[in-house]
Amino acid sequence: SNLELARARQAIGMARPAEVHRWESDLARRHQAAREAVAQRQQAEIALNRLLHRPLEERFTAEQVDLTDPGLMIGPAQLHAYIDNEWRLGILRDFMVQEALAGSPELRQMDAAIAAQERSLLSASRAFTSPSISLQGELTRSIEGGAGSEGGLDLPFPVSLPQADDTEWAVGVRAALPLIDGGARRAAERRAEENLARLRLARQATAERIEQRLRSTFHDASASYMGIELSQAAAEAADENLRLVTDAYGRGAIPIIELLDAQNAALVADLLAANALYDFLIDLMGMQRAMGKLGFLLSPSEGQAFFDRLSEYFASAPTPSRTH
Repeated sequence: SNLELARARQAIGMARPAEVHRWESDLARRHQAAREAVAQRQQAEIALNRLLHRPLEERFTAEQVDLTDPGLMIGPAQLHAYIDNEWRLGILRDFMVQEALAGSPELRQMDAAIAAQERSLLSASRAFTSPSISLQGELTRSIEGGAGSEGGLDLPFPVSLPQADDTEWAVGVRAALPLIDGGARRAAERRAEENLARLRLARQATAERIEQRLRSTFHDASASYMGIELSQAAAEAADENLRLVTDAYGRGAIPIIELLDAQNAALVADLLAANALYDFLIDLMGMQRAMGKLGFLLSPSEGQAFFDRLSEYFASAPTPSRTH
């Protein structure tokens, strides 16, 4: 449209041929940029197909996502109810931290390791008073036979003599409690205590990292959510300014440089407005990852249970004190 306008201006003597050539050059560059964008999109599609273990050249259509998508778990309706002031926003952050710590797989792994180490410490402590008990058994049987085993002396004795039993067995129980072992039991107990203390400190550090990551991503999501409306307002203002500048350029009231500035400003504002939603979605996915809960993986009942816990948490939260 700018090229057609420049040609019309040249036809009536209001523009020089250089102005038309500039728009022709810009149009060629934009076509090249469009082809590069198509190539990047196709490369991204191939990479996604590989991650999904699909045929690499298989085509698909990505579904447009907005803030009303139920898979987000937290949309505008839920957010506006809890972010209308800084106090409620802080309560929401505390609830998210509680949910993250309760469902973190990293912490569950640490808890299992601590429980195992506590059993090891208990075993090492009982070694001072618990004897080592062992059960022993033995079975022996004599088997005789073969050439020459028969046909011995057959003497006529008036009485029969007792014969030895072919099978012998013995069972015994052994209990031992070492009194002196060179301090090995005490060393094992101290080692178990130190390992348990190390695991507890590691769990505390893991919990702090989870809380830090969640609170940081929450602030990112809050900022990007607020930026959606602001970027849309900026895009509308830039588009209106471009409309006025284009009209003035068509009437010959302003030079081409002002039109270029207005077009660049409108383009940047439109791109920021388009990306604002996806920036928020990326931050929201990061926040849900830090929580250990992804909204699109939750069933409707699980999502409802999440909001029930959120309502109960807000109901039990203390009201902010006023300062005079």
